[in-house]
Order: sequence, then structure tokens, then C-alpha cells
Amino acid sequence: IFHRNDPLGAPVILLSVYIVYEHCTAILIIMQSKESESWRSVSYEEELQRAKWYKEDLDKGDGWTLAAKEPGYSYWIKTIGGDEVPIKIVYTVDMPLPAEVFAQLLDPKNLQARNDWDKSFVEHEILGTYPDGYVTYMRALLSWPLTDRSFVLYLPTSKEVDWYGKRAHFLLAKHGWHPSKPEGEDGFVRATNGGNFYMVMPDEKEPEAACQVFGLTNNLYNGWIPKTNMEWMQKRIVPGKFNEWRENLVEGYKKYFKK
Repeated sequence: IFHRNDPLGAPVILLSVYIVYEHCTAILIIMQSKESESWRSVSYEEELQRAKWYKEDLDKGDGWTLAAKEPGYSYWIKTIGGDEVPIKIVYTVDMPLPAEVFAQLLDPKNLQARNDWDKSFVEHEILGTYPDGYVTYMRALLSWPLTDRSFVLYLPTSKEVDWYGKRAHFLLAKHGWHPSKPEGEDGFVRATNGGNFYMVMPDEKEPEAACQVFGLTNNLYNGWIPKTNMEWMQKRIVPGKFNEWRENLVEGYKKYFKK
């Protein structure tokens, strides 16, 4: 109890505040740690059904707008209201490399090579290794009206799945957390990943030389950005960035994996 005439009153209060501060900080760290573990609980069956939902919703054409299309690729965009990361971009791309190699190029075990061939997403780093996947860091090199964004991602182990009767490699990327990379520590705005996937299918005619990818990319870029015309902004930036990245992938394949 604080007494005005008690010379020890102030130190007692200061000590009490310090103890409460330390206690609250410990609770916050524990909460963050628990929160950081929640995204590691991945149901591949649920993720597969989610991927199928996007494929079937795109086939219906329900609210999807063509963002970019040329021989070898197409990108479609849609805003889903009420979702934490509302703007979704799904795409189909042809790749001149085997499906297995596509998965290997993105495997965190091969990050040293990726830091050489990937010129679109840089500074790849493994922050944590788990039996079921990896927590990684990277920085996306973005163009106006955005600036570079950093990502902390959880990358579960890839799986082979049945994709409408065809064998496919299923790769996931989830929003992650790690104490070594707190938001803002790197000087960049931390983006929120809404759960990306790659469904990588061997080409029917040349399975040893080519593959097709059906994928989803959805990110909340955070920071100071215009709140209007968000679809326009992502339509302007994302397809070009991904096409640049596709070229990087091909170069990585030629340098590190092509026999």
C-alpha cells in the first residue's frame, strides 16, 4: 500500500509495476509462441478440398476476372468479402521442367541454390526446422505503388495427391511466425500470407520435360497503401512478378537440376 509519507512507497510501487510489466511480457511471449504454433497444424485433406474449391469456383466463372493471359499462362483475380486476405489470384502456368524438379526447386533444403537463382524473392532463410516442415523468411522485390515486403512462412512438407484422377505434387505456403524475425525488425512491412498452394502436374505428353501448375497466391500487403482499387493494383503487379519468377525457376532448373 502506498503512503505519501512512506519514503519506501515509491520504490515499492515501481517494483510492483516492474513485476507486472515482466509478467505481462511473459504472457505476451507465451501467447505469441502458442499463436505461432497454430499454423503448423495442417490437414492436407482440408487443404486439398480448399484447392479443389478454387478450381471448381474458377470453372464456374463466378466473380473471377481475367488479369493476364498469354500462351503458357493465365491469371484470374477475385475479391472474397469477409476473408482476412480478400483478394485471390489463381493461375495456370506451363513450365518446361519436370513436376518433381519444380517441387525440388522450392524445397527449403535447396535454399542455398534458390538464393542464387531467385531474383524476384530474395534473402531466403530457414528460421526453424520441424518434422513436418520449415519456417522461412524471404523478401519480395515489388514495384510501385508498393515497396518491398517481407514474409515469414510455414512451408509444410510437399505431398503427392490425386488431382481429379491425375498424380500431382501438392505444395503449401502458410503465414508463419518466428521470434528471430519480429515484424519491423528488418525495416520492411511484413505481409500477411492467406495460404498459397501449388498443384504441380506432370505434362501428359512429356512428363519428364514439362509440367502444369495450378496455384493460388493471396497476400495482404499491409502498410500504407491505397484502400481503393486494390484489385487493379494487384492485377498490375502480381502477374508480372510471377512471370519474372517463372523465368527465374527455369534458370534455376538449367543451372542446378537439368541433366
